[in-house]
Amino acid sequence: MTASNGRAATIETAIRHVLPNGLVLLLQHNSSVPIVTVRGEVRVGAVNERAEQNGLAVFTGAALIRGTHTRTFQQIVAETEALGASVNAGGGMHSSSFAGRALAEDLELILEILADMIQRPTFPAQEVERLRSQFLMNLRESEQETRVQASRAARALLFAPEHPYSRLSSGTIATVQAITSDDLAAFHRLYHPAATTIAIVGDIDPPRVIAAIERFFGVWEPGAGPPTQELPPARQISGVQRRDIVLNGKVQSDLIYCVHGLSRTSPDFYAANVANMILGRLGLGGRLGDNVRERQGLAYSCGSSIDADLGAGPWAALAGINPANVERAAAAIVHEVGEFCANGPTAEELNDARDYLTGSLALGLETNDGIAGTLLGIERYGLGLDYISRYPAIIRGISAEQIVETARKYLSTEDYVLVTAGPPSQ
Repeated sequence: MTASNGRAATIETAIRHVLPNGLVLLLQHNSSVPIVTVRGEVRVGAVNERAEQNGLAVFTGAALIRGTHTRTFQQIVAETEALGASVNAGGGMHSSSFAGRALAEDLELILEILADMIQRPTFPAQEVERLRSQFLMNLRESEQETRVQASRAARALLFAPEHPYSRLSSGTIATVQAITSDDLAAFHRLYHPAATTIAIVGDIDPPRVIAAIERFFGVWEPGAGPPTQELPPARQISGVQRRDIVLNGKVQSDLIYCVHGLSRTSPDFYAANVANMILGRLGLGGRLGDNVRERQGLAYSCGSSIDADLGAGPWAALAGINPANVERAAAAIVHEVGEFCANGPTAEELNDARDYLTGSLALGLETNDGIAGTLLGIERYGLGLDYISRYPAIIRGISAEQIVETARKYLSTEDYVLVTAGPPSQ
């Protein structure tokens, strides 16, 4: 058996167990280390919050550990640290996450604490205020970060105000200041077992773990059904939508070019992912990094990204640049996008991208945490437990012609958003 086949088998032999309340449990035995990793997600996130409560999902997720009906925050920390274990939780755009790590013999206690956090948080006022102070401090710092401010503005131009993707899930100073403990409790009521997946990987006895999960999570029975995550239509971009943000005292500017991308479940995803790897990720930033940064010297860093989740986020090119080079760098990025759409990748670029993508997936299965994260992704996007076996053929089957077709479908040199953030122009 090859190493690649062995890693695929690590996923294919996972056990999938569904509780009567709809919660999905994914188990993989791995006796190579005595540590067990627990990773879970509830598909409730910033897409389920109102615009005026921006940041509520992230705030709620972070507050889960701050106290339950049976344990204070201090007790949770003391119990886990005494075992050399850990638990945590947080919120995001489409889901709220929770996780734990412990020796195999301590797994049941970790599951009990996580079940308490997810099902019975109390959001004590004093702990909520401490957490709010941390959030506000981070948000005040982000107000002076050129990349963050450029990202906020780019999303606001790319998506209509009613679209959740028009905002960062971290919220703003104004919205986070207004969130109350009652708001946290109301948002938490959206959490639902039928929208929850838990992946557990390590030196475990699967029947015993199933029994523990049923004992701790099987009693979770909220009244209403799981929330939906329907997104409004994306805003049509016509022409160049530009915004320049002035941040005094900065010595570097950040520039973002972006268009509407695609969802993770789109038939175009794999071709777009290979295209993005070639355009702005391989090496020091793919073709963008080679030409805009290395050859022309117009950027300190330059690359691209695709935000492909349950919805279609931005497909973006990003650069950190000398303020004197803003216009030349913007023109160079648009030029490289146009060249890529016109001519596609070279044979060498395509082979390098295929090798990187297949190799990085295999490397991600070297740890319990990587295996657990992969299992969650497979469940979230309905990929099937044979996904790792199929993946290399999927990637190696992507042709240069498919890449050109996909790039031309999504990328544009005429209709796009362009944002800069940095010191005043000279």
